[in-house]
Amino acid sequence: MTADQFFSLFHQYGLILICAVIFCEYMNLPGFPAGVIMPSIGVLIAQSELSLLLTIVLSIIFGVLGSLVIYGLCYAGGEPIMHKLFGKSEKFQSFVQKCHYYIDAQHGRGLAFCRIIPVLRTIVSIPAGLIRMPVKWFIGWSAAGIAVWNTVLISFGYFFSEKILTLL
Repeated sequence: MTADQFFSLFHQYGLILICAVIFCEYMNLPGFPAGVIMPSIGVLIAQSELSLLLTIVLSIIFGVLGSLVIYGLCYAGGEPIMHKLFGKSEKFQSFVQKCHYYIDAQHGRGLAFCRIIPVLRTIVSIPAGLIRMPVKWFIGWSAAGIAVWNTVLISFGYFFSEKILTLL
């Protein structure tokens, strides 16, 4: 897909396209790195007539929804699914144990903090589901962390869009 094709889709679908991309990014689908996607969304919003505030609110909602998919799979399927996906990988098991400890020790606040750490921010839904964190805690703490992450990155792209575009 060329840049022209993408911009054509954006002008045609606007916020629907943004919501779909954010949903996929929070489901940890390959090819959607937030460090690139979120500021790019800010640039696109700045170059359109769409609202920055509405975009940020929708990004939080669709970020939580995407995270809920991973959380739900891990909550429902638990460790058997993880063993099928990752085998007996000591590295993965160690990661899950560290996340369990951190989330438990912080009473959920750790989840919000994990949401602002690159890479960990999307993977943290896995241990949250595996330890069967209460859904209301998962949604609340995820929304808090996602709000910080998305607001900072989208706003960066929005407010620095002219400078970013001159670099391209």
